[in-house]
Amino acid sequence: MTLPLFLVLHLVYGTVMGLVLFPRMRAEGEVLGPSLLLTLLPVALVTAPVGAVLLRYSGGWFLHGALIGHGSVAYERFHFGLLLLVGLGAGLTTVTGMFHVVVVSSRDRPQWARAPIWVGALAATAVVALDGRHIIIVAGTEGRALWSHPAGLLSAALVVVLAAMVALTRARFAAVPGRT
Repeated sequence: MTLPLFLVLHLVYGTVMGLVLFPRMRAEGEVLGPSLLLTLLPVALVTAPVGAVLLRYSGGWFLHGALIGHGSVAYERFHFGLLLLVGLGAGLTTVTGMFHVVVVSSRDRPQWARAPIWVGALAATAVVALDGRHIIIVAGTEGRALWSHPAGLLSAALVVVLAAMVALTRARFAAVPGRT
C-alpha cells in the first residue's frame, strides 16, 4: 500500500481499537495505560518498520512518485528523516483514531465515534480514483504488478497484523474488569 493508504489504514485501526477498548477505558478511568500500549504495540514493532522498508525499497511507488528519480528517493541524505516521518505518521494517525473515539464517546456523541472510518474510506477512495493505476503498478520495476512484488506481500502483512491485533484485543483484553 502507498503512503496515503498506509496512513488511512492506521487511522481506521486506531478507531477500531478505540471502539473495542472504550468500555474498558471507561470502567478503569484511564486512557494512557494498557489500552494505548496495546494499540501502539503492533505499530511500533511491525507496521512502522514495514512502512520504512516499503519507503526504502519501493519508494517510487510508496510516495506516488514524489521525490523520486528512477524509482528511488533521489536525496539519500534526507532518507533517514523520511523513514522516521513514516513511523511517526503511523503512530500519530493511530493515536488520532483512538483518541477521537474516546473524546466523542465521553462527550455523549457515540454516533460520531466511527467518523474516522468514513473519512478513511473517503480518502482511500479518492486515492484509488485519482491514482489507481500507480497503486497497482510498482514504480521503478519496469511495470511489475503489486501482486508479483514483495511490496504486495508486505502490504498484505500490514493488514493481517493489524486485524490480528484487533481480534486478539477483542478476545483477551476488551472485557471490562469485574463484569462477567
